[in-house]
Amino acid sequence: MTEEELKRILQKAQNGDSEAFGLIYEHFSEKIYRFIYFRVSHKEVAEDILSDTFVKAWQKINQINTPQALSGWLYQIAKNNIIDYYRIKKDLVPLADVEETLEDQVSPVDIINLNLQQKKILEVLSQLPEDQREVIKYRFFEDLTSEEIAYVLGKTEGAIRVLQHRAILKLKELLKEK
Repeated sequence: MTEEELKRILQKAQNGDSEAFGLIYEHFSEKIYRFIYFRVSHKEVAEDILSDTFVKAWQKINQINTPQALSGWLYQIAKNNIIDYYRIKKDLVPLADVEETLEDQVSPVDIINLNLQQKKILEVLSQLPEDQREVIKYRFFEDLTSEEIAYVLGKTEGAIRVLQHRAILKLKELLKEK
């Protein structure tokens, strides 16, 4: 979808066109779902949070001034919904839910076959400072732009680029050590 198409669709959605909002949902929902699932690791919970995210987006669609801000705004709503989910969920998880989650996970054979390089990268990522790790995850796992990451994290684009650059240098250094 081009920026011009997105602008036109956003304007229609802001005028109450639910079909236009449906196009926004179709365009962004898969990426937002991956973003959520990566943080909650439970299919049904991720689907619920995704639904809540787009319900809130529909209710507040007029808060968006430019189509460029739309993606970052949706990620911010999703992030806030994830935070709310973890605030509410302070109780222990019932055993039945744990068993169900385990059934949805990959098999032991798949885990054994996990690429060693991926393990190294995940291990090295955990050694980065939190702000650098967040930027790397948003940029390379969620495929957000610097502008979108800046919006989600409440920082400037320049700060995001510096964090990304430092994180990449640190990752290279840590991977050489391994």
